[in-house]
Amino acid sequence: MEPNENLSLNTEPTKHFLSLHISHNGAHKAFHLKKKQTLAICIAACVCIGGSAITIGSYFNAKNKLLASQQELQEVERTNRKLEQNSKALQSENNNYNENIEDLQNKAAELEQKINELEDVKNNLNDQLNNLSTNDSASAEIYNAVASCFEETKPETANFTPIVTTSFNKVTSLAVQLDRIDCHLNEAGTSFNEVASNVTETLSAYSDIPSGLPVKGYISSGFNPNGLSSISDGRVHNGLDISTRSKILPITATAAGTVTEADYRDDYGYYVLISHGNGFVTRYAHNTENLVSVGDVVKKGDVIATTGSTGQATGIHCHYEVILNGVFQDPMDF
Repeated sequence: MEPNENLSLNTEPTKHFLSLHISHNGAHKAFHLKKKQTLAICIAACVCIGGSAITIGSYFNAKNKLLASQQELQEVERTNRKLEQNSKALQSENNNYNENIEDLQNKAAELEQKINELEDVKNNLNDQLNNLSTNDSASAEIYNAVASCFEETKPETANFTPIVTTSFNKVTSLAVQLDRIDCHLNEAGTSFNEVASNVTETLSAYSDIPSGLPVKGYISSGFNPNGLSSISDGRVHNGLDISTRSKILPITATAAGTVTEADYRDDYGYYVLISHGNGFVTRYAHNTENLVSVGDVVKKGDVIATTGSTGQATGIHCHYEVILNGVFQDPMDF
C-alpha cells in the first residue's frame, strides 16, 4: 500500500475519537476527528436540526393563525353583509311605518269629522225635541216614537283585539282596526241618518207650522187677496185652488192641530178649519165629504176630507188657506 500524500509524515500513532474513510474511483481518503471536534460537530448538528424544527413549527403555526384570521375575516364580512341587509330592511320598515302613521292620522281625522257630524245631528235632534212644548198632549207620543226609533236601529258594539308583535305590526293592526271602526261608523251613520229622518218626520208630523200642500194636483188659481188683474182672473182670492183633474182624492192636514170647524157654507161648501196654535189656522174647502169632527186632534198627514166641488166651485179641487193671527198668508210661502 502506497503512502497517502494527505496523511501526516509523522508515523507515530495518534489517538482519534472518530475516523471516517472514503473511497472514490480507487482513491482512499480518511478523516480523523478528535473527541472535541466530534462533540462540536454533534452540537452544531443538534442546533441546526433543532433550529429547523423550531422554524418549521413556527411556519405551520403562523400558517394556521393566518388561516384562522382569514376565516374570522370572512365571518366578519358575512356579518357585515347581514347587518347591511338588516339595515336596509329596517329602513324600509321605518319608511312603511312613517307612511302608515300618516295614513292613520288622516283616517283619525276623517273618523273625528264623521263623529262630529253625527254629534251635530244628534244635538240638532235633541234641540228639536227640547223645543217641543211640555204642555202639548202629543209630546209624550213624540218622545216615545223617537225613543223607539233609536232602540230599533241601535248598532251593535264592536270588540277590537290588538295584535302585539313588532311596532310595524302594531301600526298595521291599528290600521286594520281603524278600517273596521270606519266601516262600523259608516253603518252607524247610515242607521243614524235613517233615525234622523224618522225623527224629523215624526217631529214634522206634530209640528204646528203648516208646510206643503194638502193634496196632490196643480195650482189652478193663485193667492190674490187684493184682486189684482195680473193674477188669475182678477178676483179676490185668499188661498190656493189645487185642482185634482176631476178626481176625488184625500185631503191631508198640513200641520198638527185641533179641528175647530167642520161644516158647510154656501161659498166654501163643505170645509174644515184647523187651529194649530201660535196664531196659525188652515182651511180646506169645497170638499165632497168631511172626515173629521170639531174637537178632533190631528197631526200632519192625517186625512181630514176628500176633494170635491161643493159650494161656489166650477170643478173638483181643494181651496186651501193659511191664516196667521187673522191675516191671510200666501200658502206658497209655506
